[in-house]
Amino acid sequence: MAAPLIWGLVGAAAGAAVAPLDPNLLEEGIVVHTAQRMLEGERLYRGVVSHTGPLPYEFLALLFQIFGAKIAVARAAVVLLQAVATGTVFATARRAGLGGLAHAAAAAVACAPALLIPLFSIYYYTTIAFYLGLVAVYAGLRARSSNGWAITAGTLVAAIALCKQNTGVQFAIFFIPAVALCAEPGTRLRRCGAVILGGATVALATLALFASRGDLEQLFFAQIQMPFAMASASTFRTPYINFWPPGRLDPVIRESWAMYLPSLYHIRYGLFVEIGRGIVVLTQLLYALPFIALAATGVRALLGRIHAAAWIHAAFLAAMTAGLYPRADWGHLVVALPPALVQILLLFGSSADADARSNIAHRAVGGALTGVLAIGGAGVTVWLHGVAGPAAFGPHVPLKPVSRAYRGPALPRVISYIRNRVHPGEVIFVPRQEPLIYFATGTRNPTPFEGVLPGLRDWEEPIILEALESVRFVVMSDIDQPIYTYYSDELPAVWNYLERHFRVPLGYPMDDYNWIMVLARGPDRGATAIDLVAERSRAKQWLRDESGQVAIASTTPQRLASKLLKRPLPIALGARGGGIDFEVDIPANAVFQAGVGYRGLVSVDHQYIHPPGTTLEVSIRSDDDFEPLASIRIDDRLRAGRSWTPLEADLSEFAGRRVTLRLEVKAEIPLAPGDLSWFGSPRIAFEPESPQSAPKRRSR
Repeated sequence: MAAPLIWGLVGAAAGAAVAPLDPNLLEEGIVVHTAQRMLEGERLYRGVVSHTGPLPYEFLALLFQIFGAKIAVARAAVVLLQAVATGTVFATARRAGLGGLAHAAAAAVACAPALLIPLFSIYYYTTIAFYLGLVAVYAGLRARSSNGWAITAGTLVAAIALCKQNTGVQFAIFFIPAVALCAEPGTRLRRCGAVILGGATVALATLALFASRGDLEQLFFAQIQMPFAMASASTFRTPYINFWPPGRLDPVIRESWAMYLPSLYHIRYGLFVEIGRGIVVLTQLLYALPFIALAATGVRALLGRIHAAAWIHAAFLAAMTAGLYPRADWGHLVVALPPALVQILLLFGSSADADARSNIAHRAVGGALTGVLAIGGAGVTVWLHGVAGPAAFGPHVPLKPVSRAYRGPALPRVISYIRNRVHPGEVIFVPRQEPLIYFATGTRNPTPFEGVLPGLRDWEEPIILEALESVRFVVMSDIDQPIYTYYSDELPAVWNYLERHFRVPLGYPMDDYNWIMVLARGPDRGATAIDLVAERSRAKQWLRDESGQVAIASTTPQRLASKLLKRPLPIALGARGGGIDFEVDIPANAVFQAGVGYRGLVSVDHQYIHPPGTTLEVSIRSDDDFEPLASIRIDDRLRAGRSWTPLEADLSEFAGRRVTLRLEVKAEIPLAPGDLSWFGSPRIAFEPESPQSAPKRRSR
């Protein structure tokens, strides 16, 4: 018992060492903010929407009730689970006859919080499911000769499903046959029955609890219907990384390469860098490792008997690997990497007791692997603390940031701005995927959603639009564009409302760090009559060569990421500029509106800088010649271009007429091939009839 306990303490120390680092706006924010809302009286799946199991939320809400709603409470719970999981992995490996290799297996789990940051250091339903799965493997191994352990194993498998449904179901599919295969002859049906009994008991207790609350229908919708709707949404699926050729990403993968590379790489170099061949090869190998481990298990079984622990643990690895579909990003891979290494080690086990296999070779190899993992984990932990910035996210989130985006001033600026301008418990809206901001600012979420739910637009949009009527401040980020998805595509009506009613407040600092910013309610800009970004495919795009002649553009520029609540309309440029023409019918009381002059924008794999020496002009043709309506010469000074400059033109004299509206970029000096310019959210709008009324206050 001493060795598993010692490894449990090592796992706790390793987890505690990184627990004070890096707030996690999305994954941890979802659970922490939901638990806080439940503590305040809201009901899970009725007042707060989630598509995952209730266990992490209910457990954290209970911890908050006992110890207070602090993020340190959530992180401490993860440290405890890390300790238990590390100790049980060592115990599993020792029972498998690994001898000295058991230390390496435990080290693989102990070092995960540092080497695979941030998942294993945050309170998240995947994290909880992962640690419970490692304990379930140990219980499954003991279940070979004990109905009590079999019931415990079934209870743990059900608990995993109550964290993350698909993981629990996948694990059960592999786990129950593995227990049957490894049970003593004549007891297989009893052991499987005991596993099923444990799981069924947990399932029935959960159903009874929600039935007593009157929320059984909501539970069914959240656990069954919603996940299927989200999984069918195209924005949720990602292709699997290519294994060949080594060091080169498939073009489809390269469009979203940041989703695949290790977190430590992004912490060191950021998101928008030239990726080297070496890191791509390493990533390909890591993606291959779970399959290598599973294939090696099959080969080893064909060559001779393998220990029961290898079969049962293979069930866990198979479930973790299955989680890579349909979304094969780094966040889904990390839960398969420690089990993959442990699985390879378990293949060296024996049916004999551990002492019989504790030979010199196992001790030597186990010691070397343990040393490498320990040195790597300790070194990375020291490095993370070295690069960490000061805790600047308010008293509710006293964590030191290590991610490059979090180390900058943008997020602390947002939190400070909101905290200084809202009254306690006021509602704000965080549209994208950063619900931890509610927790950090002491504000409330006026909607039941903690982020975007892909594929459920018709349900989400009316609820959010109604809630926005009571909101003074919005916190908007651009980090999920274009790598992940576009908010203006997911919830276009909400985006249009925000463009119409919100803007960056006067005096808000504008610099290169504004990947996330505050928007304040302002005057009504009027309803959209014609969205020119949406009409882009029907417009005529053209270039102007060095002699000033016009030629049709041969290619359509890539879509650019939105910035500061503006959707860029990119314009390809020739040597002397370019433009885009729209054939439109001008309604009454119409005005042209756009933003211009923002300095730098990104596409899926490139960062563009606005070319110098350009003038952006809006003109119109109703008869023969184009008539200029408005123009602005772009400010090329070094510190310029950190915000959009309004460009507007009155269209009332053209009401009721069909015209050609031209958006043009004129170049004073020859431009380089491939240069782009852009208008921000160009549209024809109706003049608002009356000033914007003050937002209504709502209580919950």
